[in-house]
Amino acid sequence: MNAVQKPAAWITLIALLACFLVTAPANAAGFKAVENARRSIYHSPQTPGFTSWAGAWTMPDGSLMVCFTQATGPVKGRTRAPKDVQHKLSWPPAGRPGYDMTGLDLRNVHLRSSDDGKTWQKVSADPFKSCMNGITGEAQTALADGTIIRGVWGYYLPYNPELPRTGYLQRSADGSKTWGKPEVLLDPAKFSAWPKRIRVLSDGRLIVLGGVAHVPANSRTRAKYNGLFEPLLMVSSDKGKRWAGPIPVVPQPHRQNWGGEEFDAAELPNGDLLCVFRRIAPSGKRQEVRWQGVLKKSGNTWVPREVGPAPFPHSGHPDILATREGPILHVATTGIHYTT
Repeated sequence: MNAVQKPAAWITLIALLACFLVTAPANAAGFKAVENARRSIYHSPQTPGFTSWAGAWTMPDGSLMVCFTQATGPVKGRTRAPKDVQHKLSWPPAGRPGYDMTGLDLRNVHLRSSDDGKTWQKVSADPFKSCMNGITGEAQTALADGTIIRGVWGYYLPYNPELPRTGYLQRSADGSKTWGKPEVLLDPAKFSAWPKRIRVLSDGRLIVLGGVAHVPANSRTRAKYNGLFEPLLMVSSDKGKRWAGPIPVVPQPHRQNWGGEEFDAAELPNGDLLCVFRRIAPSGKRQEVRWQGVLKKSGNTWVPREVGPAPFPHSGHPDILATREGPILHVATTGIHYTT
């Protein structure tokens, strides 16, 4: 592994700009980013502003899209979430009442660029209500026909009892302006599923990455879920209409007390999946660490190989990107690492 150091910055912006990295051929001794730039493409309409949980993808026509959560409204003096909601979602953190987003104008903002990121236009900003700070955003991508598909964590929507209290998908056929009905990923009587990433494989199949707990949906507090989540992998060969899984991502000895739903995966040329995880350290000291592993392709599915500590520090939700030129990037506030 090698690291390219950079100043700390929001993953939002870095993940987007990683789309524009051009590197040397894969057999070169080193790699250098060229024709790349760092700039702000959007700011909340108020200051201080809140924008987070960003996703970036390319549309079939070559245009670029990003989505992120935006919160606006009074910084102080807001009504708190009901006590039962605070208990169920284990939110806000002790001593941080401002983390309760109840009463704010929360929106999933979508921007689009048709000139390689030089200019951006707001396409949509659909609202949602929650005490949490995001329900989707990074779990979005586009299908070959232009349909945008997103993953939503319905457990974080306590003020909408009509919606599934587990992970579900939604589709937009008009560029994110309107969204279809929820499509639940796994049987909520058996599983709690949290979609965190949606990726398109080289053969056109879709994979959903995130966390899964083998307990009924909405049956635990958020704090209890922390100890139950293990990595989620599901695959679809029909544009997300039917899904196979959950597919085991890590070996059985590691699945209990994994402690996290956040990970990302990049497809290798041979069809294997290189994974980087955010999890609780097995030492039991409640320290968050980076781990990595490989899922070996086996027919139409994958088999987990050994996992272990990654060679870089923990830094938020993992983001990795397989470039056309060969190197795979790990993008974080602590630096951009690459591997071949």
